[in-house]
Amino acid sequence: RCLSDWSSDVCSSDLENIACAEYLQELVKASDDFEMVAPVGLSIFCFRHLPRGECGDLDAWNERVLTRLQQGGSSYLSNARVGGKFALRGCVLNYRTTRRDMEILLDDVRRAASFL
Repeated sequence: RCLSDWSSDVCSSDLENIACAEYLQELVKASDDFEMVAPVGLSIFCFRHLPRGECGDLDAWNERVLTRLQQGGSSYLSNARVGGKFALRGCVLNYRTTRRDMEILLDDVRRAASFL
């Protein structure tokens, strides 16, 4: 069943997708190894990994993390440039996505980074 909001129809599954993206944002803000690059917009999120120690170019680091994550096959993110910064970009679209999936995503990004 859909609700009328923002002058359009928004379904409860859309609202849950937005809630998952907002939950990921909370997890990122509470961590010491990630940062949000932009606030969540609808169900879209942009963040990046912050390695412990010196990594050199943070944009290049996150590009390598993204490549490793995609090769791993467990989670998929794309990328975006926000304010000139390379960001890991995701969008929650599947009605079966849960908050636990957001936790798994961050674990997968950490795992990808650990191989670099």
